[in-house]
Amino acid sequence: MGERFWGDVPPATPVSPEQAVALVRSAFGVDGPARPLGSNQETNLRIDAGDVSYVLKVANPAFGHDVLYLQNAAMRHLAAAGLRVPEPVVAPDGSDVVVTDIGGSPHHVRLLTYVAGDLLSDAEHLAAPVLDRFGRLVARVAAGLADFDHPAADRPLQYDTRRAAEVVDALAPSVADVSRRTKVLSVSDTAWAALAPLAHDLRTQVVHADLADYNVVAGRDGDGRPVPDGIIDFGDVMRSWLVADLATAIVSLLARPRSRPVQDARAVAAGFHGELPLTHAEVAALWPLVVARATVLAVSVDDILAADPDNAYAREEQPLDWRILDRVADVPPELAEEALRSALGVRVSDRILAAAGWRPEADVVDLDHDPVRVDLSVRTDLLADGAWTDPAAARSSVAGALAGRTGVLPHDEGRLTEVVVDSAEETPTVALGTTLLAPVGTPVRAPSDGTIRAGADGSVVLACGVVDVVVRGVRATVAAGAEVVPGQVLGAIDEAAEDSPLPPHVNVQVVRAPGVLPPPYVEPSLADAWVALCPDPVSLLGLFPDLDVGDDARGVLARRDRVVATVQEHYYARPPQIERGWRQHLVDTRGRAYLDIVNNVAVLGHSHPAVTAAATRQLRLLNTNSRFHYDALVRFGERITELLPDPLDTVFFVNSGSEAVDLALRLVRTATGRRDVVCLRGGYHGWTTAADEVSTTLNDNPRALETRPPWVHLAPMPNVYRGEHRGPDAAERYAAELSSVVAGIEGGPAGFIAEPMSGNAGGVLVPPGYLPAVYGTVRAAGGLCISDEVQVGYGRTGSHFWGFEEHGIVPDVVTMAKAAGSGHPVGFVVTRREVAEAFTAEGSFFSSVGGSPVSSVVGLAVLDTIRDEDLQGNALRVGGHLHERLRALVDEHPLVGTVHGEGLYLGVELVRDRSTLKPAIAEALAICERLLELGVITYPTGDFSNVLKVKPPLCITEASADFFVDRLDEVLRAGW
Repeated sequence: MGERFWGDVPPATPVSPEQAVALVRSAFGVDGPARPLGSNQETNLRIDAGDVSYVLKVANPAFGHDVLYLQNAAMRHLAAAGLRVPEPVVAPDGSDVVVTDIGGSPHHVRLLTYVAGDLLSDAEHLAAPVLDRFGRLVARVAAGLADFDHPAADRPLQYDTRRAAEVVDALAPSVADVSRRTKVLSVSDTAWAALAPLAHDLRTQVVHADLADYNVVAGRDGDGRPVPDGIIDFGDVMRSWLVADLATAIVSLLARPRSRPVQDARAVAAGFHGELPLTHAEVAALWPLVVARATVLAVSVDDILAADPDNAYAREEQPLDWRILDRVADVPPELAEEALRSALGVRVSDRILAAAGWRPEADVVDLDHDPVRVDLSVRTDLLADGAWTDPAAARSSVAGALAGRTGVLPHDEGRLTEVVVDSAEETPTVALGTTLLAPVGTPVRAPSDGTIRAGADGSVVLACGVVDVVVRGVRATVAAGAEVVPGQVLGAIDEAAEDSPLPPHVNVQVVRAPGVLPPPYVEPSLADAWVALCPDPVSLLGLFPDLDVGDDARGVLARRDRVVATVQEHYYARPPQIERGWRQHLVDTRGRAYLDIVNNVAVLGHSHPAVTAAATRQLRLLNTNSRFHYDALVRFGERITELLPDPLDTVFFVNSGSEAVDLALRLVRTATGRRDVVCLRGGYHGWTTAADEVSTTLNDNPRALETRPPWVHLAPMPNVYRGEHRGPDAAERYAAELSSVVAGIEGGPAGFIAEPMSGNAGGVLVPPGYLPAVYGTVRAAGGLCISDEVQVGYGRTGSHFWGFEEHGIVPDVVTMAKAAGSGHPVGFVVTRREVAEAFTAEGSFFSSVGGSPVSSVVGLAVLDTIRDEDLQGNALRVGGHLHERLRALVDEHPLVGTVHGEGLYLGVELVRDRSTLKPAIAEALAICERLLELGVITYPTGDFSNVLKVKPPLCITEASADFFVDRLDEVLRAGW
């Protein structure tokens, strides 16, 4: 019986698990329980026979047995080529297709080996490397079938994309919703109009024809990401266009909540092209094939439900298939093609070549002088102190910079005024067109002969043959359909909208794809494709030809790699180029905003006006070294000692935390006349020689434990989550171990150094009672105690200004930096007068920039702001809320082992097993990469690099904290 082309296919034959068990036993000699698997038009059940599993496939009576032999042959062929696919089980009678009676009629049944693994469709998010692997797998299938053929391969089937338009026309009556039916027919016609001229140049062979994510089986990589490596469901195998399988793979991705159709298509196509290069025609046909496939899916699912309203599988798929159609229909096909060509390195499209020679014959705007270049890029000086977040403030700043002159804003610039913070989605920030800032009423003219395609309030579209010219920001004086000549007035510059960050202006675009209306701003990830379609139109305006918008991030990174030591690392494999910060946010050069969850250096938030003003004013007055006498150093020292308990009354000014620790170690050694120091295993205190000696975090130095000098003595980190002691007596037991270390030091220790909360371990809290006991032990042995507050001081814990205060202790020496300057190199050491005076035995002390006039006034501004803006209180309130929300993730996601810390110094520890606490190292890094895509910056820390740092600027809001937790929850749920 021949297989039907489309429509009128009867429902799949129901087979109960009990029937399946009996059928498989009698036909194939295999015994085991059965459970149903989903399918549209046939019946599938999984059979588990001990350690081996199979799939029983009961063919729809409407389909002929010849196609079953085709499918079996194709699977065997690919298996021989090394692909992981199901393989037919041969029955005792030697056949791999068995005819048996089901419900009183003969049915063809097969038993296939089960391909183990998760379906790729089960992962809500697929990272770019996974999409690349997916594309490569699709290419391997195409290459594997290139030399395969079968007499039944030429069967007519509705999923043969060569027949897509015919299928849509035939099945559209099954679509009950009239608006949907009209849309799918229109979209189908457009796709086929693009495909028809290319059809004769597309390679044809036997293809899988349903290489969707739900037919791809994946294992797991070391980082927990899926690895596509298996293919199932050969029910649609036929002869068709080779590239159709790639289109099918792309379409299957597009129902996901955060799917980005063009970007996902680029990633999959790049993988395919890397294995099996596409031809020029295939690249041109790929997006129309994606659209055609989407139209067929939409009408087919409605057709199935029309025939079988109870088909639960189809009912579940219906909204997803129509979502895919809506998404692909919203993408200009010309944009998709240029994006694919760019990603694959295939020559430009014919439309680019055709339009390349077009030139204007008249200027769009009459100018009597060159306009002023106005910088609204991320690096601009115009929009300081967050003015870019307020359209009215931005407009005022721009108008002030113009001072009545004409201004110009360049094409392809990441525009700061368009930046959106706390957004998981990439937002349109790259200007697509050149903008001229000029008075209201300035005439706007036609650059060449053409026809007005559209003329409405605010915009005019002029068709000029191979290009369109789009002018926005005008009061049009021409109507649609009018013919114009070069220089003819099209309208005049209009008032700017109330919510515009710009004063009156006109935006001009040249479009190499007539009929496509580009937006004024586009997402950075598609800017290259949009720019190919919409080149720089400066010549239209009679402007100077070069408005450089700066280096791209990759170019700057390559330059960095040439001149900067590789050991001076950077975050992320492909880091964004960050050039601006404001409060708790960072912005890259293309206008993508990121929530900064990792930057405890900028304690006040980025670019705080108080720090900027203090440093700027002082730089105008004086900046010199601290051997000179000036007031700011004294005032800063007084403020610091006022914040510390007695007897901490004497300050040394330095540049950094490492220098502070280095000096603190020299102080205790000089004061005691001893050299040996006790520190905690896994602690971090800096990079100078002395600071590094007492730093043993494996995250920063994998060889730390084996390279300590003999005068450094390690005690266990009192980690009640991961350490040896975890019960209620943990503090006492850890303190006893440190006491043993101290007792073993001949002559006694010079001192003990520790953070009151272990920062680089991930904000690990020291158990109550531990530090008081340890301080008592060290002091009884004649040593001094150093509290390293560099990471956790200055109100970060919320409950106290200094970390040591929470433990009810007073150290002999305090070190501080980072937050003290909110990004400026400010650091200090505070101790008792007698300890400081003992240091005179080492000679004088001097730090060139430490305590300089600028450093001192910056330090004062930081302290004033923490007080005036109640940032310690904010750390307590927002930190408590953030901690509570993160703790809830422990109950939701097995990967989250615990949440460390307090206030706004927290750590989310990721583990693969909560019993063994095996660290989820690769997963942590991959999760951070995914969070970056969603607009959040954090990074792993801890000895195993499995703890996510959560130490944002103290100004972070509750809304931003929620944004972070929501994104982390999403990643843990949807994948990374």
